[in-house]
Amino acid sequence: MISGPFQTTFQPKSDDAYDKSSKTKESDICTYSVPLSPVMNQDEQHHKAPNHSRPLLYVPNTLWTRSFSATVITETVLTVAIESWILMSLWDDLNDDSISNGRLRLQSFLGLYIFALIYELALSYDALRRRNTIQLVGLCICNQGLFAYGILQMTEIKDTISSLADEALGERLRKLYQVELILVPVFLGIGTMCMAFFTWKLRAEFSWSIYKNISADLQMKRRYFTYQVYITLLKFDFFFVFGSQLQILLVVFQAQNMDFIINACLIPVTIVTLVLSAQFCKREKTKSLILMMFFMIVIIGFLILILLRIYSGAESTNFNSFRVSLTLFAVLSLFLMVFTVANSVSCILNFNKGLKNLVYRPGKRKKSVSLELESQETPTRFLLH
Repeated sequence: MISGPFQTTFQPKSDDAYDKSSKTKESDICTYSVPLSPVMNQDEQHHKAPNHSRPLLYVPNTLWTRSFSATVITETVLTVAIESWILMSLWDDLNDDSISNGRLRLQSFLGLYIFALIYELALSYDALRRRNTIQLVGLCICNQGLFAYGILQMTEIKDTISSLADEALGERLRKLYQVELILVPVFLGIGTMCMAFFTWKLRAEFSWSIYKNISADLQMKRRYFTYQVYITLLKFDFFFVFGSQLQILLVVFQAQNMDFIINACLIPVTIVTLVLSAQFCKREKTKSLILMMFFMIVIIGFLILILLRIYSGAESTNFNSFRVSLTLFAVLSLFLMVFTVANSVSCILNFNKGLKNLVYRPGKRKKSVSLELESQETPTRFLLH
């Protein structure tokens, strides 16, 4: 035992003293602050299950998406209102049964034009919702086509009115619709320029969204680009092929043979083929997609047959009323379908290389089926232990 000045007295500390000491040391360690990044600030949210569901109704929330939406909506409202007024007015002015074929021609011409404008509006909403730059570019090209179609419409309507009505009535109708027929391509021309500018601005915005999902994998970006082109082609295929088949039905609607039945059956076959092609590509079903390619080739053969019938000597007179518009629709449909089949091969070559995990997540979203890249961001955090 040590005694004297070197003797040390040990006084046991209570439990409270040890608790206070440990707390003091712990507080001393954590007295400094570390600036947190925006990703680290989200740490509290990761204790909850992430919500990957997309809102039922998409609302444009940036400057350029709102500008693009406002342009398309304004253009559609103005042009559809003018076309609908012309259609209803001609319905009343040309109500003679003896000119029913001419009325049918005008109704189909204006009706398809109205349908094209409304369908373009729906595709614009879909492109903004899915952040599909390729589809926006396609819409700009489509709007340019509608602009050219509007110029063609002026000549078609004037010539049809002149052939159906007497000289006095024809002159009155041409003067009545002259201003309106000029306004349609004017609105479409202005809309096309605005849409092209806003698409250029949205390209950077949407590219950043894709980068956050795919990161810097160049090969995966190329696969996703091919997939986007394929889905966009299917959406435009629907309109042009449907428009071609509808005009054929208007030509042969009085036929009492199998011609009308076959053409009528091709419309639902085309719709089912295009829808299933998108789903099989998304799910990477190789054999099923090859089967859909076979049906696409059948549709291509049907389009070639339409062009042969339009300009063959035996049946060319039956297509006089629809020759220009039907030729335009058939040629564009043929071009798009051939390009779609070729793109299907590229998509099949990209199967089983990781893209399916990005575009198809059945376990996370049951209610809505997306044909594009999922818009949600993958939650990431930087943890310090």
